[in-house]
Amino acid sequence: MFDLVNALAAVAAVTVALTLSSLDRRTAALLGATGSLAGNFLLWLALPRVWEQSPVLPWVAAVAGTVLLIAGWSAVRAYWGLFDPPRPEGTDTGAVVTVGGAGRQLR
Repeated sequence: MFDLVNALAAVAAVTVALTLSSLDRRTAALLGATGSLAGNFLLWLALPRVWEQSPVLPWVAAVAGTVLLIAGWSAVRAYWGLFDPPRPEGTDTGAVVTVGGAGRQLR
């Protein structure tokens, strides 16, 4: 039971620390909670006995999961348009747009 409480404390602490130090608090809370929870879950899947017996490993997994998720989030945001087709060059035809219609005189 202590191992689960320790893991939940690690998730909460990492989430709160990231949220308080971020400018976009909603995104930070989402990334902190998701990353630390995923890190602990994946470590528990890989090494369940070690995860249960170590008081420090859930904290390391929470921080590592959050850091990896933030790195992935940043990479996706930075290269979002990487595979989009190139935009066509701006065609300047020299057309002038008039507002108000043709034939009207300003007074």
